[in-house]
Amino acid sequence: MSQRKVTMQVIADTVGVSKYVVSKTLNNKLGVSEATRQKILFTAKQLGYSKDGPSEGPSLPLETEIENGYILVVLPNYEYQSISYTYWGTVFQGISLHIQSKKAGMIVITSEMDLTKKVDVANLIGIITVGTLDEQTLLALSTYNLPIVTLDHEARIIRTDSIFMDNLGGIERMTDHLIGLGHKQLLFIGNIHYSQSFYERWTGFRNSLEKADIAIAQGNQKVLTIPYNDDMEVALQQHFEELGIHSTHFPTAFVCANDHIARRMIVLLEKNGLACPKDVSVTGFDSLEEDKHLSPTLTTVQVLKQVMGRRAVDRLIWRAKNRDYPPEKLLIVGDIAFNESIDTPKKR
Repeated sequence: MSQRKVTMQVIADTVGVSKYVVSKTLNNKLGVSEATRQKILFTAKQLGYSKDGPSEGPSLPLETEIENGYILVVLPNYEYQSISYTYWGTVFQGISLHIQSKKAGMIVITSEMDLTKKVDVANLIGIITVGTLDEQTLLALSTYNLPIVTLDHEARIIRTDSIFMDNLGGIERMTDHLIGLGHKQLLFIGNIHYSQSFYERWTGFRNSLEKADIAIAQGNQKVLTIPYNDDMEVALQQHFEELGIHSTHFPTAFVCANDHIARRMIVLLEKNGLACPKDVSVTGFDSLEEDKHLSPTLTTVQVLKQVMGRRAVDRLIWRAKNRDYPPEKLLIVGDIAFNESIDTPKKR
């Protein structure tokens, strides 16, 4: 894979702003908010932007000779490295490009393989795992006695660094905004046991309700745990009917665990005669590229997917030098992209 030149447009697409705003920031011109400016500068650094072309990204004080080594990347399955797999494919691309920029090698395996037979530990710098892996796989990886960085997963038994989006804070800010618009009947949609990220997003939602003194009590359900598969619509439709789609108890806003769930929610609401956002507001999490061309455009928490992948590589290389420091959990903060799918609650 050849390294893609990091242009201002690439930075703009990653951050979710216009190329003009990126240009003003990188050329130290006025007219850009401090929060946006810092986000653009951070993203540009992580992506290795240089006016002369791609750079090798931020340097770290290392003795490890990474150019003669390789990094093992462990995926739940090979679909995770496909760019058509819009979330994890983009994260994997960030990992791959940054390893390449460091002039290191990369070997990709899945957790389904027999790790004792597939991995040659010679010249192995460390291991990056992507997504949720079972504890047996992580235990097997720990026997190599090498640094491990987990992306979007926190190991319970072994000691690793982990990198997450700020799931809790992102959804908490989203829910705060909905409450500020006047929404009091809110429902979180997603299987909170599907992944740690989903559970953290539910926790952020719950925290926001508690701050606003919106009760979470028996008989006042605030979470709908639905299967994250093809049976999702059936479960949602059944819940709609139990609530009474046109009743005064029907939620005025749905806070969804990710964009996939949010988009399917909007479609199902329309099938039941409810328009988004006129009748019901819907929010997501991830800022998926393929969703940006659909209507209504989705209000969502932006995830800097390539930055997550690159940050994992930087963290692994740092850890290879600093083995004695305790493991750390790193959070990457994503801004809210305010779009068409939310509004003030409709009077009933």
